[in-house]
Amino acid sequence: MVTLHLDDAVIKSLSNHELNVLKYVYEHSDEVLDMSIQTLAARTSYSSATILRFCKKLGYSGFAEFKYALRAEGRKENPGFPAVKAQNFNTRIMIDSLCSNVEGTSNLISEDQLSHTFRYFDSNCPIYLWAPGGITSILSDYFEKLLFSIGRQNVYKIESSKMGEHILRNIHSESLLILISTTGDFGPTVRLGKIARMNNVPILSITPYTNNEVANLATVNFRFFTNQRENRGAEFTSRLPVFYMINAIIRCYLQYKLSGREQTEQGENHDSFI
Repeated sequence: MVTLHLDDAVIKSLSNHELNVLKYVYEHSDEVLDMSIQTLAARTSYSSATILRFCKKLGYSGFAEFKYALRAEGRKENPGFPAVKAQNFNTRIMIDSLCSNVEGTSNLISEDQLSHTFRYFDSNCPIYLWAPGGITSILSDYFEKLLFSIGRQNVYKIESSKMGEHILRNIHSESLLILISTTGDFGPTVRLGKIARMNNVPILSITPYTNNEVANLATVNFRFFTNQRENRGAEFTSRLPVFYMINAIIRCYLQYKLSGREQTEQGENHDSFI
């Protein structure tokens, strides 16, 4: 893929066309390695100039250097599946798409995002999780349970928008609001984010890779890849990458704490030896 970790500032600088190119690259890494810039432009239905701007925003001089970096990351390990006509349902294609979204999501996590998040986890500040209902509330429940499992106290769920507005207008700025959104533009979530910003309350958000309001309001934003889907008016976008993201944040935090304890123990052993 493009890089192991894409800075959120870089993602924010990408246009919607360039974000679609990025998603195509994540989903077709092996194929892109053998493409010309004209072929990639044709496959994504954008111009060669758009592809070139995309490469330069990611820090490369051009498409050739971009492909070199892509190859250097060793993204050839995913086996391809036979081409299948679009109208034929194929479970392997569906599973591969889910795996691709999770793998792509993992490459959007940066050290800077994690270290910033860990500072909030290490503090005693209250953490508020917005749980607006539906599947998003299940994600908030999952995040809450994992925070409790690592010993984090002062974690609270907000299940009513009116209650959330009241809390955010009256809490101390040394708190943290966590917003999870599969679209990034859900009205009540955006409203709570704006109230938090007005009251200088930090926001940790988990949103799609697209440009969206919730991500723009966040102090720390984690992005994920997913395909927006609906059926007969019902939205059923996969939350798998979000579950993965939450789990990755917590597991990285546990490793961070373990590393700190090991360093402390090594220091104590050294002092004893002296």
